[in-house]
Amino acid sequence: MAVRNADYLIIGNSAAGVTAAESIRAHAADASIVVVDRDPHPAYGRPLISYLMEGKTTEERMRLKDAGFYEDQRIEALLGSGFEVVEIDPAGHVASLAGGDAVEYGKCLLATGSTPFVPPIEGLEGKRNVHAFLTLDDAKGAWDEARRATEEAHGAGRESRAVVIGAGLIGLKAAEALSHHIDEVLVLELAPRILPAVLDDEGAGILQGTLANHAVTCLPGVSASRILGEGDMATGVALTNGEEADCDMIVAAVGVRPNSALAVRAGAEQGRGLVCGADLQTSLPDVYAAGDVVQVTDSLDGSERPLALWPNAVRQGRLAGLHMAGVPDAEAFEGGFAVNAVDFFDASLLTAGIINPPADAGFEVDVRVEEGSYAKFVMREGRLVGYILLNRPWNAGIYTALIDQRTALADLEGDPFGAAPENIAFSADARWERLHKCYPGDRNRLGWKERA
Repeated sequence: MAVRNADYLIIGNSAAGVTAAESIRAHAADASIVVVDRDPHPAYGRPLISYLMEGKTTEERMRLKDAGFYEDQRIEALLGSGFEVVEIDPAGHVASLAGGDAVEYGKCLLATGSTPFVPPIEGLEGKRNVHAFLTLDDAKGAWDEARRATEEAHGAGRESRAVVIGAGLIGLKAAEALSHHIDEVLVLELAPRILPAVLDDEGAGILQGTLANHAVTCLPGVSASRILGEGDMATGVALTNGEEADCDMIVAAVGVRPNSALAVRAGAEQGRGLVCGADLQTSLPDVYAAGDVVQVTDSLDGSERPLALWPNAVRQGRLAGLHMAGVPDAEAFEGGFAVNAVDFFDASLLTAGIINPPADAGFEVDVRVEEGSYAKFVMREGRLVGYILLNRPWNAGIYTALIDQRTALADLEGDPFGAAPENIAFSADARWERLHKCYPGDRNRLGWKERA
């Protein structure tokens, strides 16, 4: 058994892990850094896997960093199934690898991300033509399956069909990608609307119509009760509405869960994700966490849950790296809120914050419907707390800033949800607050004088 020594061990080679490694290296020039991940590929943009299937990008262009990144940053990258961490001994500061080796570390970061949730559907497990859709290899496997299925179906004189179980962001992006290789895609969703976490009923209805125009049929309120087929191939699904649907392949995209089992076995405290302090240290000594695996306090409604979003993973990775490297006055992580930006065919969707507020809880809602577009703005106590922008992408950054900075809408001139407010439309106090948020520091250094 070989034992490596590392000042910093980072478990996970995606957004949070790579950002943390860079952050540590910037403040610990001589430290030894080891990154391990069972995924064999250099760090890549996981949200881009559907675009790879569509032919809109390449594996090379998906890479987060240049080919020489690990060498230039003096990071030892141990990638592949043999380097998966199977056990952490927090007292001994040792991580055991699947291949039998071990890493002794000074500090460790858990950036293990999410793992697909496999729904308890009879007959789902063990089928060769059932795929997840979370990693590059998942996408490549589904891509190969789709091409095989269509070739066989056309050879038999019929159209090919894929079933996607789950109409969340991952499921719908998988459906869009599959539609470029499969004749018909059927999307099942147990909730009463597609994208139940990021859309309301009206917006979901509009988007569902767009998908239907591209041979993607969504059945909200319907899921799979059983997978049909003999042996190791699925040939159809029995639906919860009593009907059956034939298919050539299945993508299971019901959702994801924090990939926290490794940490929990080591004794880490977990709620809906790993519980961390403001420095992103877990309850284990010298073990930190960042990204999808962390339980986050929603800054808008106070709820505690993972925030499985790429920008959040990058931010947490950067801050965890600073705290691990012992940077004085490193920024504390105090939570965040959901922000999503995604496109489906020719439709754009941006959402943020609270979009389906509870009734009779002091919220106000302003809906703007125009030909081909839908916008919804949610307010509380005179401040914007959420929005949906479907086919209306302009001004999203300003609206997100209004939420983040808790700007009083009364400080804006005119209609803030018509033409976007420019900086001059803000009051003097609000302009200073916006500038200070963007450029924190002494206002006199910025050329500002104290106002009476």
